[in-house]
Amino acid sequence: MKFRSFIFILGFVSPYLYAITITNPSFKNGWTGWQEVNPDEQSVAFSNKGYNDKKSIKLSGKGAYVAQLLEVKANTNYRLTSYIMGSGTIGAKADGKLFYESKNKMKDWTKTTLDFNSGNSNKIAIFASFNSREGRFDDFSLDEINNEKTAVSKSIISSSSGGYGLSPQLAPGGNFELIDWYLSIPVDENKDGKADRLEEKALVKGFQDKRFFYTAKDGGMVFKSPIKGAKTSKNTKYTRTELREMLRRGDKRIKTKGEGNNPNKNNWVFSSAPKIAQRYAGAVDGELYATLAVNHVTTTGKKGQVGRVIIGQIHAKDDEPIRLYYRKLPAHKKGSIYAAHEISGGDDIFYDIIGSRSDKAKDPKDGIALNEKFSYRIIVKGNSLQAIISQDDKELGKADIDMSNSGYNVINDYMYFKAGVYNQNNSGDADDYVQATFYQLENSH
Repeated sequence: MKFRSFIFILGFVSPYLYAITITNPSFKNGWTGWQEVNPDEQSVAFSNKGYNDKKSIKLSGKGAYVAQLLEVKANTNYRLTSYIMGSGTIGAKADGKLFYESKNKMKDWTKTTLDFNSGNSNKIAIFASFNSREGRFDDFSLDEINNEKTAVSKSIISSSSGGYGLSPQLAPGGNFELIDWYLSIPVDENKDGKADRLEEKALVKGFQDKRFFYTAKDGGMVFKSPIKGAKTSKNTKYTRTELREMLRRGDKRIKTKGEGNNPNKNNWVFSSAPKIAQRYAGAVDGELYATLAVNHVTTTGKKGQVGRVIIGQIHAKDDEPIRLYYRKLPAHKKGSIYAAHEISGGDDIFYDIIGSRSDKAKDPKDGIALNEKFSYRIIVKGNSLQAIISQDDKELGKADIDMSNSGYNVINDYMYFKAGVYNQNNSGDADDYVQATFYQLENSH
């Protein structure tokens, strides 16, 4: 789970009605009442620096937290209070939602409050968790508050309630780690003749646009691209709202593309490439994992284009080792998934994974319907390339591609992942569109 810091304004709050008993709120009795999660056996400890005395807890590593289960009244407003020094997050899980507030780099003990509603649950869990840097926590309290207009703190839908740890109240850059991606959107507002692009730091700072790229009501990251719109280059036939991997992570001293005849630190290569290319590159081999639902595909246009969208890619300097397609024909209830492998400087080879890519295909019985969640994994190791489709951890199909003779094992090529929606229809109605919502997106090397 990834937390951010937030500022919110509370209106007038009437006096507390009841204080809820928290066992051992200042940790004077060790771990009594609390459950600790200490992933590396070193990240949760007691500290001799306390708010009121010489004892508090210290969280210093990823995944570290402490929690306590409490009985409360359903459909009631509560305020959780704690004191934080350093960085940290306090939160409450109630009725399938996680509410939280965070502090960063506090030089002294800072009072932190979290307002939430218990929903339909009469049991909640309160917690303190690590937030990027070391932090200390002390003096917890929980009070019922009598004010229907109290501003509720940020919340996410918890994984145990069918969510993915995403907040409907955050921009995509608050839910997903986008520092190593830039975004292309199908408008040319700066009038340079190409689709506009939002660089890494703009995404992290919260860019969203309700026309093309925004957070859905369930916290997912929405990509939408109409048929009519600006394109990324003169050679591109179709519009896209798509992320492009950027290993430089916002460091503009590193150029986007390879330099001269060599790759650079912003891009990666296959381990089948010459050793010198591997030394110049930012990484070797890689994996792209995504969970998403395709919400809409085009229903107008030429028979060969209708219903097609690319949802993930590996792009090379000039060619595409893999493009992953979803396609649903207008009369079908479910869609097909297939992959294309482009030989460097050559033709495409297609691989049907679920159903068929044919214009005359039958409705695939094992296909994926619109708004139905599924996952894909693109894995490359040397000359071996796989695209695996799964649902609820069950593999539905895959493509195994041997790239031994595909021409990518050279010094002057480089790779990067792409994810989002790349519309594959330019013949339909101008406002016809493709749309997908991503719930997980992870790139690794």
